[in-house]
Amino acid sequence: MNLKTLIIALLCPIFMMAQPPISEKKMKQIESQKIAFITTELDLSPEQAQVFWPVYNQYSKEVKSLHDKRREGPKKINKDLSTLSDEKLEEILDAMIEGFAKIHMQEVELKKKYHTEFKKVMTIQQVAILYRSERKFKGELLRRLKQGRDRNHKRKR
Repeated sequence: MNLKTLIIALLCPIFMMAQPPISEKKMKQIESQKIAFITTELDLSPEQAQVFWPVYNQYSKEVKSLHDKRREGPKKINKDLSTLSDEKLEEILDAMIEGFAKIHMQEVELKKKYHTEFKKVMTIQQVAILYRSERKFKGELLRRLKQGRDRNHKRKR
């Protein structure tokens, strides 16, 4: 992994903290849309779907848990930085970076584990479609969020 990728991976949670929180209701809506999108893209047989969705739901739960842990680090520096000594701030930042690295490695291991699980319940073509579908859905979601922010920004002018 090159340095740029590492820096981006470590800073993403900080940028995410700058986003307004999404309500629980909205998160459930997004999750439902994601499930519908993936279902349409994968075209699973009923037998495959019965085996796939419990595995995928567990995978999603574990990924969410890691993302929640990753968000905890930046919360520690959300307070007024001028109240922290340089030594304390350095200690917090060093621990945060170390935590991000550990969580990143856990996420890699989790993805490897579930890649193997997905191959047990789907064809390799379907696994590839799953990964592509997740990226497509995320891209579409980010595009819609950006459009919403742009509309809100124009209204405020």
